[in-house]
Amino acid sequence: MEYKKNKISWQFTYHFLLGLMLFSFFQCASSNPEKVSVIKEEIQIEEVVIIPPPPVTYHLVSTKDSMDWLKSLKAGDTLSALMYVNRIDGWRLKHLDTLVFPDSIGTGTGMYSPFPANVDELQSINKIMFVSYYAQAFAVYEKGERIKWGPVSMGKKYTPTPIGLFATNWKSKRTTSTVNPSWILDWYFNLHNHEGIGMHQYALPGYPGSHGCVRLFKDDANWLYHWADQWVIENSKVAVHGTPVLIFGEYPYDEGKPWLKLTEDMTAIEITPDILSAEMEEFLPTIMERQAKRDSVELVRLSLVSETTK
Repeated sequence: MEYKKNKISWQFTYHFLLGLMLFSFFQCASSNPEKVSVIKEEIQIEEVVIIPPPPVTYHLVSTKDSMDWLKSLKAGDTLSALMYVNRIDGWRLKHLDTLVFPDSIGTGTGMYSPFPANVDELQSINKIMFVSYYAQAFAVYEKGERIKWGPVSMGKKYTPTPIGLFATNWKSKRTTSTVNPSWILDWYFNLHNHEGIGMHQYALPGYPGSHGCVRLFKDDANWLYHWADQWVIENSKVAVHGTPVLIFGEYPYDEGKPWLKLTEDMTAIEITPDILSAEMEEFLPTIMERQAKRDSVELVRLSLVSETTK
């Protein structure tokens, strides 16, 4: 009986001392920031490195040698790639002497864009559209991220598209040209109200061929029609400007198509973030002032809507 009591007493003492030691350890660890920091430093976190895809390379293809293949080409990634890279309508491809053909065909057309995917200097701008005369291409950005690009056909040598800062003014699903009323312009967005310059769907021949407007593929024109903002007119004056559109650069009319140089130089028509920042520098104060005005008007509109729905 005495042995049993001693055994129980020893077991109790053992567990009591063990519990006291563990409590002291954790209490010490929690009150010792140096020890905790040492433990944290031993944890290693692996960083995930995102490697961008390699740039696309190109080669030239004679349409004479590929006529049968071109005639049988159906809608898909290959046809879209050829249309975007050569700045031309699909049915016109067979009329070219030479095609610029990408060595890699991927899903979508983003991989063929001459514009950068992201521009840090544009992060403060809600919406903006750039149009490059040299590359015959446009790109739109939201908060510095490119969300769309596409080819264009701008003004020919004797009727050039004006360069500088413009805005998407008023729009129409279908209108007629002020130059020739027989020209029907679908998904039209006016850019220069006094000179009748706009962007719209029309033929893309693979070179600058318009009378001053920015011609677009149908799908691109439709997308821009719904994406860009119109102006707001009050008392016959522009109270709020539309989405900023910056047209820049020059086209080498007497030197051939710039994208033909892609076969020898992958950066032949590349538009870097630095180029966009430099082109925008002069107009940035105006862009930000107009954006602030639109934001304030939109805030008032939303507050009125909120009041009426209560």
